[in-house]
Amino acid sequence: MNQINAMQKKWIPDMPVSKGAEGYHNAVIGASWNVDNINELIAIIKPDIDENDIVVDFGAGTGASAISILEQLDAKISLWLVDNSPAWLAKAYEILGKNPNVSFFILGKKDGKYGTLDKTIGKNAADMVISANTFHLVPDLENAFSGIFRALKSPGKFVFQSGNISRQGMPKDVLMIEDTIHSVHDIALGMINSNPMFEEYKAGISERIVSEIPQRKFVFPSPRDMDVYLEALNHAGFQHENPVYKKIRVKYADWMNFLRVRRLQAGILPEIGGRYPSPKEERDRDAAIVLAAKQLFRELEEKNSLADSKSFAVEWAYIKCRK
Repeated sequence: MNQINAMQKKWIPDMPVSKGAEGYHNAVIGASWNVDNINELIAIIKPDIDENDIVVDFGAGTGASAISILEQLDAKISLWLVDNSPAWLAKAYEILGKNPNVSFFILGKKDGKYGTLDKTIGKNAADMVISANTFHLVPDLENAFSGIFRALKSPGKFVFQSGNISRQGMPKDVLMIEDTIHSVHDIALGMINSNPMFEEYKAGISERIVSEIPQRKFVFPSPRDMDVYLEALNHAGFQHENPVYKKIRVKYADWMNFLRVRRLQAGILPEIGGRYPSPKEERDRDAAIVLAAKQLFRELEEKNSLADSKSFAVEWAYIKCRK
């Protein structure tokens, strides 16, 4: 089994798992939409993985993707989990920390910017880098891709996916993650203005909508077009295959669990409570999001040709590259 060289710093938690990480993990680990898109990712990478390869899960988060990778890959690998949040990666450590084939790394931060993968694990260190549901959150794609390029051996592979990438020719009524978040936000704002239950939040709502835009975009950034990703990959030195697009069914019940994760709600409806809500604001924000989501689901069932009484359709994009 490959060993980690001296310049690389394996990480162990120095703080407990955050409530946000726990809530997110519980919401997605058994959700069919997450299982389906991770299974598709694994099917894409499986033919390119050999015995004893070092595989990096970039943006590993709470370990939801790593669990499936270890269960489904036939080859014995070293799996290195990399994330920028110690509080979230602590959840992955809680689950996989005793596995001798799994190591953990935190992206360092300097002058307000996160370090690149090569600065974290070393140059020419990994045989493959994979990433699930992460890169639509990364502001500087080219810098991150370049760090991955340098961290890969030659000819290493890089495969990532997201349910929040726009493109020309997207089929009618196929949604992105951002579409549902935007709709829930707008419906909830309407309730603040019309529902007596949320009367106390009506004053100053127009100003808060504007002031909370950065918080909303931090948690749920606006989708970028696929061409933006492909151009950044080219500039970083990668050769990419044509992206693969898959329609994934999202059950309303599963998506409601996702929308009710408290940390995410600070990005869905920050106009109630902002980043640090009081207990009452947190309860009221959750209530508004639940009511708005139920209304959205009814509207999708009635008006969206790809939705039914149980689920709607989101497109996941998969991009495979090589060094």
